[in-house]
Amino acid sequence: MKAHLFRRIFLIYFLVLLLSVIFIELYVTNVVRSGYISNLKDSLSIQAGIISENIPFSQAAALDEFCRRIKEKTGARVTVIDINGKVLGDSDNDSLKMDNHADRLEIRQAIVSDTGWSVRHSDTLKHDFLYLARKITNEGRTDGFVRLAVPLKDVAASVNALRLKINISVILIILLSGLVLTWQMERIRRFVNRISDYADALAHGFLKKRLRLEGAGEFTGLAHNLNDMASEMELSIAQRDEKANRLNVIIKNIPDALLLINTRGVIELSNNAARELFGLSELEGRQFMEVVRNQEFLSLVDQVRSSRATGSADLVIDYPEQRHLSVMVSPISYTVGEIAGVAAIFHDMTRVERLEQMRKDFVANVSHEIKTPITAIKGFAETLLDGALYDKEHAVKFLQTITDQSERINRLVDDLLTLSSVELGVIKMNKKKVDVSDVIDRVIEAVVVQAAARDILVKKSVGTDAIIISADRDRLEQILLNLVDNAVKFTERGDVRISAQRAPNPQPLTPDAGPIEITVSDTGIGIPLKHLFRLGERFYRVDSSRSRELGGTGLGLAIVKHLVKAHGWEMEIESTPGKGTAVKIIIPA
Repeated sequence: MKAHLFRRIFLIYFLVLLLSVIFIELYVTNVVRSGYISNLKDSLSIQAGIISENIPFSQAAALDEFCRRIKEKTGARVTVIDINGKVLGDSDNDSLKMDNHADRLEIRQAIVSDTGWSVRHSDTLKHDFLYLARKITNEGRTDGFVRLAVPLKDVAASVNALRLKINISVILIILLSGLVLTWQMERIRRFVNRISDYADALAHGFLKKRLRLEGAGEFTGLAHNLNDMASEMELSIAQRDEKANRLNVIIKNIPDALLLINTRGVIELSNNAARELFGLSELEGRQFMEVVRNQEFLSLVDQVRSSRATGSADLVIDYPEQRHLSVMVSPISYTVGEIAGVAAIFHDMTRVERLEQMRKDFVANVSHEIKTPITAIKGFAETLLDGALYDKEHAVKFLQTITDQSERINRLVDDLLTLSSVELGVIKMNKKKVDVSDVIDRVIEAVVVQAAARDILVKKSVGTDAIIISADRDRLEQILLNLVDNAVKFTERGDVRISAQRAPNPQPLTPDAGPIEITVSDTGIGIPLKHLFRLGERFYRVDSSRSRELGGTGLGLAIVKHLVKAHGWEMEIESTPGKGTAVKIIIPA
């Protein structure tokens, strides 16, 4: 609290004290003066009564002398006045030269009530006098008046002495009170400043701070109350923060993407799933139209705002990748009748849609691919049943065809199941440190008999330095087996080469090594350029008749493509018709 506030309080107390003392001084001096005059009146009244009994009215000429003798004894001025106001004798002046006193206030009062008095200022003597007149009666008739007058300078002197004492007392009281008041106000100011600083600290969040004001009277109780309040606030805020943190953790870890959008279309809150879904590290503060780039969602939000009812829709977004989403938008109201925004929950249906599409593709592909072998099996079986069974030469040929077609169906189903498992992520990559040279040796051992039957040589080309990569060994073998199997099948003469090497670093100034390239190349028939971009599609064959003749299902390269992608690698295919094909697996360093 600022010091000038205490100065104002001090001045108010000082003025009140000063006015009180001044009032007491005036009141006391007035009471003392009035009491002194009252006592003096009583004394003069008694003296006037005694004097009135001894006034010799028969000797009017000698009354001046009589008055002077009485003054010597009483000290008061004595004046004798007849019934008409004429001065018959006076102790201080020649009575013959004095004015008529019938209009004097004390004389008029005495006529009415036997005794009268007044206080008048003497211009000659420059001080006040008290005049007291007493009516003189004799056997029921009024003979005149006797008047005594005394100066009030002694009263004034007594009152002035008393006033001086009061003034000195007032000054001492004011000084002592001022010192005590200043000390007390300074003490209070310190307490108030400490309380103010403590309240300011609480307002800025320093709730662990405590106020100590022992021996401060009422301020001690106030300090205890403030400390209790701070403890309760700290506990309440901690509980609130804990609840808020729990809620935030729950919101952040909800598997479905969540966006809270205010009335201005700005995203106020999002969770981890939303940032992952939309490929942005920060969503708060952005316009939702910048994040969810879909007109159907914009229309749904507008609809929910206007109707204030929950709505839902199915969306397809293309950024950062194509996703099928099911979204539900609900209005948010913190105050009854007033909408504060909307909450949008996105459920990723991409996997479900992909499963459905895969199911459809699977049914369509299986129906298409299995139809031919089944038709062949059925036809040859019917032929056998029609009598060819007894034709031994043809019966064996027909049965071998049925066996071949059955194996083809089995390979087809196995490849479809493998491909579906890879696409759905059912097959997990168990990555370990793998020596590429060992894997190549295993692959060559698996295909050497098949290659020898076609008079094709399978070669290995690996440098002297060991090439170690992080990969799932079984899946890497499957990738290379499929590639080498295709190379052997579509190579009529020549050789198939499996090579592994570390490519040059594209940034030679950096210490990082270059990527590793595993290449399966052949000297086969090659692939026309127009077919290269479609390689890896399920059941796609450059030469369908030749592929079926060689026992291919059209899924081998698709399996390779998905396994390479699952490892986080890249695949490149280069081919020249009539010269051969090279499939390169690029493994980042």
